Amino acid sequence: MKLVHLLTLRLSLIKAIVFALWGVLFYFAIIDEINDETDDALEDYAEVIMTKWLAGEDIPDMSNGSNNQYYMENVSQQFADTHPHIVYADRDVYIEQKHEHEPARTISYIFMDDNGQYHCLTVFTPTIDKEDLKQAVVVWLVVLIGGLLLCMAVVNWHTLRHGMQPLHALLRWLEHYSIGASATMPQVKANVTEFRRLNDTVADTIRRSEESYEQQKEFISNASHEIQTPIAVAQNRLEMLLEDETLGEHAMGEVIKVLHALKGLARTNRSLLLLSKIDNGQFADTVMVDMGMLAESLLPEIASAYDHLGVSVHVNTEGVAQIKMNEALARTLMTNLLKNAFLHNVEGGQIDMRVTKNSITLANTGKNEALDVTRIFERFYHSPEKTSSTGLGLSIVKAVCGIYGIDIEYRFAAGMHFFSLSLPGKN
Repeated sequence: MKLVHLLTLRLSLIKAIVFALWGVLFYFAIIDEINDETDDALEDYAEVIMTKWLAGEDIPDMSNGSNNQYYMENVSQQFADTHPHIVYADRDVYIEQKHEHEPARTISYIFMDDNGQYHCLTVFTPTIDKEDLKQAVVVWLVVLIGGLLLCMAVVNWHTLRHGMQPLHALLRWLEHYSIGASATMPQVKANVTEFRRLNDTVADTIRRSEESYEQQKEFISNASHEIQTPIAVAQNRLEMLLEDETLGEHAMGEVIKVLHALKGLARTNRSLLLLSKIDNGQFADTVMVDMGMLAESLLPEIASAYDHLGVSVHVNTEGVAQIKMNEALARTLMTNLLKNAFLHNVEGGQIDMRVTKNSITLANTGKNEALDVTRIFERFYHSPEKTSSTGLGLSIVKAVCGIYGIDIEYRFAAGMHFFSLSLPGKN
């Protein structure tokens, strides 16, 4: 949910609760005011009747045509002792003139005359139907509050949307920003202090990230060069040492082992350097690459390195698999997949490559069981029997696929290991 919608919703809910509470208080305030005015009139009328009654004077008729009416009845001392002497109440009373019951406000007085007889005087006056009033108040408050909330929601949404424009501009720029891409950050003009601070903080963070990125690139390049150089020197010296005729057979075997280890270290160093460059986004140049044609061009050279296995290769081209990506990374991607298919194959095995407009699938014979799908793309993971492998080939494949949105899937079926590449935007 967008921030402007979330804030509008929360503000509307808070206002709805406040308005609802205000409506309840407003209703009770109206009722209290009506009762107060009505009770004052009833008290005055009741006092007049009781005063004249006790003085022996003529009292008004029980139904004298005015709003205020009354009736009086004798009560026992026990009743007087067990009931309040003044009671205010809302009742439905029978109006003789109208021959119907109507809501009325009543006041009841219990008093004693000079003879010790108790009387209960009930004075009442027709009043508004409070249930009807409650319904009317609720309906009109709902209409009023609904209209106010709608207007306020529109005003809040418009105000917040306009006020959030600096934030939206910054977010749009960040969505398309990639480190090392030499993108100029937009100058966000805002009167809100928090937006100005956010803009300054992001600008400072971007600057420091760019500096760290450049330092990291320089470090990786220098470190790779510094490591690769002594490795190459050591290899050359060991190769020269092997040409020494005085070198014993045992010593020669040990030198060959060290030379083999150095070659593996050099391969690992080159692979790690490539992974670091991929992670740092140092392959920005892109062209349209025909992946099927690229794979076919790489096959002869790679196959020649594994002639001793006698692996047969079958290529089935059903379409042109094109994608816009860095050409060097595309070559690395297909080289590693093809080498993986040969390296983990068996003597007299088979490799099938199927190229369509949507995908490229490589299937090879090999170990007659599925690989661990949770680990095959991990760095330095390889089969126990393939100790010569650096375990970085498929990690590089996964990293390249991640850059360009290529989905890679592994499965094992019918004794074949399948690696499928699904090209983006073609499904």
